[in-house]
Formats: sequence, C-alpha cells, structure tokens
Amino acid sequence: MDTSNRRIWPAVFIDFVKKPAVILILAALVISLVGITVYVNLKKQVIITDNGKSTVVTTFKNTVKDLLAEKNIKIRNEDVVTPSLNSKLKEGMKVNIKRAYPVVIHVDGKDITIYTVKPTLKDVLAQGNITLSPIDKISTPINSSTYSGMNVTITRVNEKIITQDEDIAYETQTVQNDNMIRGQTLVVQEGQNGKREKTIKITYENGKEVSRQVIKDVVVQNPITKIVQVGTLGLLTTSRGESYRYREMKIMDATGYDAPPGSLTYSGATVRRGIIAVDPKVIPLGTRLYVEGYGPGVAADIGEAIKGNIIDLFFTSYKEACNWGRRTVRVYILK
Repeated sequence: MDTSNRRIWPAVFIDFVKKPAVILILAALVISLVGITVYVNLKKQVIITDNGKSTVVTTFKNTVKDLLAEKNIKIRNEDVVTPSLNSKLKEGMKVNIKRAYPVVIHVDGKDITIYTVKPTLKDVLAQGNITLSPIDKISTPINSSTYSGMNVTITRVNEKIITQDEDIAYETQTVQNDNMIRGQTLVVQEGQNGKREKTIKITYENGKEVSRQVIKDVVVQNPITKIVQVGTLGLLTTSRGESYRYREMKIMDATGYDAPPGSLTYSGATVRRGIIAVDPKVIPLGTRLYVEGYGPGVAADIGEAIKGNIIDLFFTSYKEACNWGRRTVRVYILK
C-alpha cells in the first residue's frame, strides 16, 4: 500500500485523541456545531402587521398559526390573516392581520352585531344571512362603505290587498210645492243607498299598520235620490175661523182712502171694500192679499204716494178711512 501521500500523525497526538475526556470534548463540539446549524436553520425573523401596526418577531415555530399562538395574538373567525394560518413560515415572511370590526344591524326586533371586513353594507348583510325584500326600508344605502361601529336599521315592510264593500249614501232632494201648506211634506220617491267596491292596499312596517291606500274604486250600484216635496204656503186662520193659504208675509205701512161710488181703479175695477192700492214693483196688480185688521182684498190700484212697502186700503166712507189712519200691519200674499 502506497503511503507516500498520507500524513503520519504523531503517536503522541493519537494517544491524546484516544483519551476518554478528549473524546467527550470532541463529541460535545460536534453536537454544538450541529445544534448551531439547526438553530440557524430553524430561527426565523417574521414581520407581523396587525391592523396596520408592524412588529418584527423571532420564532422557531413552523406555521403562521403556531406563531400567532406563541405571541398570544388572538384571532377571530372573521379576521383575515395572510398568508393563511396553515402556511409554513419562512425567513423574512410578512404576516398581515386585517381585523374584523363590528357592524350592528337592528332588524326583526333584534340587535345583531356582525364582525366583518367586508367593504360594503350589501356584503355584510350577505355575511349575516340577512335578506331584504324589494319593499323593505334600510336606514343606510345598501352600497355604502362599512366602518367600525356602523349602525343600520332595517324596517320590514309588508303589504296586504283587501276588497271592501261600502254603501254610497243616497241624497235627499227637496222640491218646493206651492200647493202645500208650509210644514207639510210629501215623499214622491224613496231613496236607496248605492254600493261601491274598494280595493285597498294596507302597508305594515314591522308588523304595525301605517297606511291604507285605495287603489281601485268601482261603483257597483248607483244610489237613488230621495225626492221630498215641501209646502211653501203659510196657513192663516182668522179669529172668525176663516183660513187663508199664503205664499209670503210682509210687514208694511197701510193707509186708508175713499172714492165716490162707481169710481174705477187703475186696473179698471170698480171701487169697493177690498180694493188695495200697491206699488206694482213690490206687489204685482191682481195679487190676492189679506191685510191684518182689514181682511181680504186684491191689489187693483196704484197711487202717487204708494211707493215701496206702503199700501192704501179702500174704505166706503171718508170716516172709516180716517179712523184707519196709518198703521203698520202684516200683509199676506195669498195663494
């Protein structure tokens, strides 16, 4: 065997190495070197950014989940950790934690707190399995951006359509009857209620009725008007038991006059008791009258001094006319 290139260790060195203590020292040295190598390989520096705040940490842990547990960093189910919790750690790795924040939804009589990182309210409602009908009301626009402490109220809206029958009250029409005594009535046509059918939309908010809207109104049967005739004539009964029907009563001043027998009135009638001079603008000629204290008569004459609410009563003698003088009386315009 060629040993020309082999190094020949001195016997003293070989004997030294073979000593037990030296062997132990060498073994410890080898183990230390291996441990240092393993330590260097397992030790990692990682940057943890928690809701925007960054910290550099050293760890021997193998996964993101173990690292966070080691550093006592609590994670909610809704928090977002990147890379994922089961990812293997590497030297210089960046671990980002995006913390979920609370959004409170007031709905269906409850206050529901949803922790989220969703960007819009629509996404948060989907996360919380909260659905909206097309007519539900929401206090904040559904596409609004979310933020910590956001409060949103949802009002549940329901609508109900009903059909309702209603009476249409008939009207009463009054017709004057100049042939009937005042106070007398005569029903010439009975009234009858009509019918209408209404379609009504009832709106409820959170179970309480808030409005009613008629969306359709159909008259099924028209009402029949009640027609009642009413008397317009007054009934005058004198102290002697005579009855006169009158259309109107006026308060007038009455004077007396006389004329030679056979004289003619303005209307061509022969003067006699009961001839009464009037203002034709107030009482038309030919009108039958009854004058309080004088009796029945007819408007058949006029006079220059008879203007307005003044009448002049014919008496058969000058003495009677003078005795009458001038009086304020009730004048009944007879039927």
